[in-house]
Amino acid sequence: MSKEMITLESSDGLFFVVDEAVVLQSVMLSPIVQDCAGSEYPITNVTGKILKLVIEYCKNHVVEGGDSSSSSSSDDDDALKKWDAEFITQMDLSTVYDLLMSANYLDIKGLFDLACQRVADVIAACKDEKEIRATFDLVNDFTAEEEAELLKENKWAFD
Repeated sequence: MSKEMITLESSDGLFFVVDEAVVLQSVMLSPIVQDCAGSEYPITNVTGKILKLVIEYCKNHVVEGGDSSSSSSSDDDDALKKWDAEFITQMDLSTVYDLLMSANYLDIKGLFDLACQRVADVIAACKDEKEIRATFDLVNDFTAEEEAELLKENKWAFD
């Protein structure tokens, strides 16, 4: 692998110098490896705090994915899954949401899937819609009549 370095600039003006292998984790950023190697590339929709996390994720996946030894691939996969779980569960939901949006924007499928799974796990851990609304700070904008009608129409979902 080449050791070309690329500088990424976050929306709030922070600079991150990363190896091109890290950038190649992003479908959206991959073309800059050929077009902008050695120069600065602005990431206008991602803050420095979140870009730092994106880079951490991508670096870990480059390192883990770089070993093609078949005898330890299962151990590597387990270690990577453990790292992913620790990485995503250490964050508050607001950070996970920002990370999810950034992974979507940068087109990093593995990170997007990881963040979506974290949100799904939080939803699944909730006992009812009231707890989901409280967890995600969602306002119930249905009137009592509208809510009763929805419950009646979708009774099957609550059996």
